[in-house]
Amino acid sequence: MKNYSYVFIICVLSSFMLVAMKTSAQQNTKNKLRENGAVVFELPEMDNVIIKKDIPYHNVSGTPLKMDIYYPPKFDFQRKIPAIIIVLGYTDMAGQKLLGSQFKNYITFVSWCKIISASGMAAIVYETVNPKKDILSLANYLKSNEDKLGIDNDRIGAFTLSAHTPTAINEVLTGLDNIFQCAAVYYGFFLTKDFKYLPQIDSISKNMGFMTPRLPDPITWKKDIPVMIIRAGKDNVPYINQSLENFYGKAINQNLPITLINYPDASHGFDVLDDNEITRQIINNTIEFWKFYLK
Repeated sequence: MKNYSYVFIICVLSSFMLVAMKTSAQQNTKNKLRENGAVVFELPEMDNVIIKKDIPYHNVSGTPLKMDIYYPPKFDFQRKIPAIIIVLGYTDMAGQKLLGSQFKNYITFVSWCKIISASGMAAIVYETVNPKKDILSLANYLKSNEDKLGIDNDRIGAFTLSAHTPTAINEVLTGLDNIFQCAAVYYGFFLTKDFKYLPQIDSISKNMGFMTPRLPDPITWKKDIPVMIIRAGKDNVPYINQSLENFYGKAINQNLPITLINYPDASHGFDVLDDNEITRQIINNTIEFWKFYLK
């Protein structure tokens, strides 16, 4: 694994983002018909990505858990490419109650998978009954089927958001068999053991069904995995930005390679709700972050 001895800290204000150049491939979704819940970003060939659905990756009491893998258009399966896994922190049962859909069929995640795969990487989303254990089972399946799947296990990144984050960031920063070389987090909870609002978050989690593992002592966190965090300045989810600030201070003290983008006017779910050029530039920056660390 690569070693990074420096820290990226990028606090991006709206005025900076407004002058950023969007890529020629990036499409404006403003005033276009867009499926409810889809990400406000488009790339050419998104509708032509290759989707391998319902691949069994693990059995639980005789019932297979399945994943969907999205590949770039015209991918020939003669080589191995990087992959981004959307890491989950809810069970599918909780997701069904919350969204009326399994997470692997949730339109926001389907949209993200198409964006990622149209960018030249594979994207993976999966079923889960035990988020902490199932991401490990998924990783083991990928390791055992690298050639068949066309995925390079030395170039795997994570994407997570919102209340999925505690499960994902624990695996990224403390997992013994962690397969992730980098991670991007949008408007997420970061739960350290000393965060003063843990009882309130536990109460919210009982109602909503997400997992709340605590990060151990910061000195044990992995020091060589770049993490990009997007903070939504107008996030109205209780305690979410306080948890980020608490985590960020500890990460800097440990000299972790953290990239923080502060999006002052963003709402929770800005990748779906805030249809503007700043959002699209941040999504483009996220894609470039993955590509840089998984090259």
